[in-house]
Amino acid sequence: MTDLQQRVLYHSIQPTSIQQVYTQQNTVDFLISVGEGRSLVPNSVRVCGDMRILSDVSDSSSVSASGRAIDKNIGAHAFIDAINTNFSSVGNIENLQNYPRYVNMDSVASMSDLDMLNSINACELRGVSQAYQEDLCKGITPTFGTGTAVNADTDFSIKPLCCLNKMSQDNNGLPMAKSGMVRLQLTLARNADAVFGELQDLNTGYELRNLHLTFKSVADNNANEAITMGIVNSFKSNLLSGSATITTNADAVADSVSMNFIPNKHESVNVFNSYKLENIKGITQVEYIFNSQTNSLITFPISDRTEMLERFVDSMTNTSHNQVSLSTFTNNNTFCLGVPFDEPIDLRNNRFTLQIASSVDQNEPVNCFMYFHSRRGL
Repeated sequence: MTDLQQRVLYHSIQPTSIQQVYTQQNTVDFLISVGEGRSLVPNSVRVCGDMRILSDVSDSSSVSASGRAIDKNIGAHAFIDAINTNFSSVGNIENLQNYPRYVNMDSVASMSDLDMLNSINACELRGVSQAYQEDLCKGITPTFGTGTAVNADTDFSIKPLCCLNKMSQDNNGLPMAKSGMVRLQLTLARNADAVFGELQDLNTGYELRNLHLTFKSVADNNANEAITMGIVNSFKSNLLSGSATITTNADAVADSVSMNFIPNKHESVNVFNSYKLENIKGITQVEYIFNSQTNSLITFPISDRTEMLERFVDSMTNTSHNQVSLSTFTNNNTFCLGVPFDEPIDLRNNRFTLQIASSVDQNEPVNCFMYFHSRRGL
């Protein structure tokens, strides 16, 4: 093996269909090929580019001056509505819909506001306040002693929370011999979802430029080790009454489920933050119903609001370092539900049922987003 083959190689690729500007609901495909005899380094995939927030989408020079922002917990992830991952060797691996709301949940369950000051989050355009986010949306204006400063687009580098970045790290990575060509497909979000603020209207939008994907590879050690990846299956439904029941299957053997909510009147509506994790009005009890591995029926009722939030944190990544608390719940800043399963539950044939008692009625329905967490071996 040559010295070059043994090295860690850094790759940068462009979309299969290169555009000067990428806008809402565009589909962006990346084909990842590390080459024969090499492996993709676990959790090394990043999407990079430049963003421009516009007050008028018909004029690319109308950069937002104020009153428009992206969510501080989500950053540039806000521009991606869905992520699909496909291996040519086995087919579709993960299809994660309503992706920004999942990122928001992950953020509030694992990080504090001050964590947003870390460079690993700052490069994703996350921030400590919405005022800071508004400044980011104005672009970057260099300060010179002489001459005229030219406003530049704000650049970003995000690490997508998809299966490629949730691989076990106790092996040599993902060999191309196992995965074949990897297709990562991004569906860009609508303008009304990605951007919000007091001045956001039908003319407001965003443009992305210079999109590219980076990753690392190493030589395959031919050990034929098992690869384990974290997979998320998403599902959307709604609450139409004060005694709502949602029943669903998932193509997974799930370890836990997490969920968040937003009134239908606030989703994809100008001014409002479509990715906000909102309260359920007048919630008094949540009950989870499912079958165990031995097919025993399990019911899990919770009426204490603090326990509701604690169970949600447990369903994500409990680092004892997060933004979830009863006070933020009361202020309607952060609210989610969830439950970890004591053992993996096969939801391919068994149904998962959610029952919520609240003050919701059919005149103001609430949208519910469920995310089932599982693992897949390759």
